[in-house]
Amino acid sequence: MKKLLESLRAILGSGSRKKMIENAVIVVIIGIIIIIAGGSLLRRSDDKDKPDVQQQNNANEVSKIIKQEDQEELESRIEGILSQINGAGSVSVMITYVSGNEKVPAFDIKQNENDTQEKDSNGGTRSIRQHDSERSVVFEEGSGSKRPVIVKELQPEVKGVIVVAEGAADSVVKESLGRAVQVLLNVPLNRVQVFQRK
Repeated sequence: MKKLLESLRAILGSGSRKKMIENAVIVVIIGIIIIIAGGSLLRRSDDKDKPDVQQQNNANEVSKIIKQEDQEELESRIEGILSQINGAGSVSVMITYVSGNEKVPAFDIKQNENDTQEKDSNGGTRSIRQHDSERSVVFEEGSGSKRPVIVKELQPEVKGVIVVAEGAADSVVKESLGRAVQVLLNVPLNRVQVFQRK
């Protein structure tokens, strides 16, 4: 170490003061270039690790969607069934939902486990377990666009049901209509209201 310091002093001391300053400036510039180049390389590798923004947006599109036609078809079918109850007469039904249908996409799951046993010179052992997991939505390409692969579709949660019927003035008919809706939609009776048609 001493020899290295002495040789540096000899090199730096042998030239003129101006030459020494020029060498120091060159070393500083080279150091700055190395720092900048190293930082940009690290940023590029970080960008590769980030998921595709388009892929995230497509996954968000999957979330909760309800189709008006499906809702109207269900209401129509329930109206048909309820109108067949003795004394109900003409029936109208309106169903409201907490949210829409939930489409569950397929996920590509990558898992990596690594167990390491280390022994030191004193006879002690150390166990290291590392577990990495990565999940990403699976997409299919068709007609120039990417769409997520849907595994299943969950029906929306019913918020409330209103039934308007001609025969709802009769308490027995009113109770029968309410219970029928409760059974058909699997909702508690307090979320079902039955009213008489005017």
